[in-house]
Amino acid sequence: MPSIPWLRASGLAVAVLCLSACKSGSDTTELRFGINPTTYMRPLTAESSSQRTAMESPLPPPSFRSNDGLVFTVEGAYATLFDVRLELPSGHECSDSEGKLAPLMTCTDAADGRPGTLSVREPLFVNWMNAVNLPNGPLRIPEGDYSRIEARLGQSEPELSSFIMDASFTWEGKRHLLAVAFTSTAALRFEPRGPFDIAGSGENTVVVGGLDITTWLEGIPVASCLALGDLTLDNTILRLETGTGACAGAAERVKQNIETSTRMHLASHR
Repeated sequence: MPSIPWLRASGLAVAVLCLSACKSGSDTTELRFGINPTTYMRPLTAESSSQRTAMESPLPPPSFRSNDGLVFTVEGAYATLFDVRLELPSGHECSDSEGKLAPLMTCTDAADGRPGTLSVREPLFVNWMNAVNLPNGPLRIPEGDYSRIEARLGQSEPELSSFIMDASFTWEGKRHLLAVAFTSTAALRFEPRGPFDIAGSGENTVVVGGLDITTWLEGIPVASCLALGDLTLDNTILRLETGTGACAGAAERVKQNIETSTRMHLASHR
């Protein structure tokens, strides 16, 4: 696989995966990964875009808090995902969407008691903030009911991280950056908190499956640790691997929080 330069940086946070259920007449929808509401809440058509007024304020970038209230704003987030897959909607066969699915998609019909499956046959290099992935191109899938989306983190090359995130914060009146980077092969399971029907939810609906950013620093009192010296800054960069005292093991806790923060839900374009 090619080397992706932005995976060599350290940094970033929160994940989201979107299946836009717009009525394009093709009876397919789009599978997309992203965390920034400005990305997945944007108008679907030029007409809807022209209806927006200059008075509308832009959505703020995603942010989260440490256990003791220090605010972090996501500047960027990236990941490498392998084995992205989901079950075919009930009653749907691969031939129903022949020629309509993304080139990266492989479709397998149900057989021997096993459900039909859609899978992405190559690793995806995901830019969560911009809701784009490499290889480029929309991931078209059939419209229908999906109970979950599964994937796993991985490394395309030994020296690259599986997940990186940078989030800015203010400490003692100065801007700093929290840098998170780790390798992992953890399974990710994106599930809704309740059932929903993509096909019957309206033309401006997006299915967002992602990571609950608000959980990432649970149990980690960053401000207190900085004040006590249990976390230290490298110039303007904070790396949780340096944690001692109340922040001992903070990097591993954040890694586990990110891996278990998967969600899937419906949203509507403004």
